[in-house]
Amino acid sequence: MTEAKKLGWQGWGRWSQRLHLPTLVVFAIILAIWESLARRYGAYILPPPGSVVEGLLAVLQSGELWRHTWASLYRIAIGFGGALCLAVFMGLAAFVWRPARVVVRDTVTVLNSTSVFVWIVVSLIWFGLTDMAPIFTTFMITLPVMGANVVEGVESVDRRLLEMGQVYRLSGWERFRAIVIPSTIPYLVAGMKVGFGLALKVSVVAEIFGVTSGIGYIMNYSREILATQMVFVWALVMILIMLVTDKLLFEGLTRRLERWR
Repeated sequence: MTEAKKLGWQGWGRWSQRLHLPTLVVFAIILAIWESLARRYGAYILPPPGSVVEGLLAVLQSGELWRHTWASLYRIAIGFGGALCLAVFMGLAAFVWRPARVVVRDTVTVLNSTSVFVWIVVSLIWFGLTDMAPIFTTFMITLPVMGANVVEGVESVDRRLLEMGQVYRLSGWERFRAIVIPSTIPYLVAGMKVGFGLALKVSVVAEIFGVTSGIGYIMNYSREILATQMVFVWALVMILIMLVTDKLLFEGLTRRLERWR
């Protein structure tokens, strides 16, 4: 193969990666299989892709999309935000007091071993059919994920930098702010990405049991009235929320924090 052809293939490979052509090809194949299965089994079992798009446009025009999406995001923001704040505090405690690392790790292990369904039932007993039920469930499920990442980040801090901080007589807070936080940021952001995805799924499940708005509620309502098409529509909305959040929020946050470091 000549050098020109090699360069041409390399250029084509770079452009195909930028345009995500392999992903688009796989996506087209999935759509074709989906369409054929929908025709075979019927719209109640598997609605065709076209009807799902029509349903998405319908809820977009009616305003239902924004009402239920914002209701879910509001609950996720409170539960996820509270878990994030407590996870950072756990990291600070683990840095200041070494035995706290053992306490945090044991707490994270216990929380990770507790089923989502347990927290949903407990939240319904404690808070009833209110917004606090999905908020509390989201908080308890995402806390161990972010807490474990923050503590792992604290433990990975370069000890030579900490010793240098002691030589320059930096206070504990100054060492935490100038050394520990920059070193922990990649772990924190990774935990936030996983935690948000988990929060979205958990909150939607919790909304099925105790509220009258949100993605989980409207998905369950669609199932009850046999509107399978709308179940797929709201599942698509969840996927779009996760993709947009990952691209606009977490990737932008990562770039800004990396520059700050």
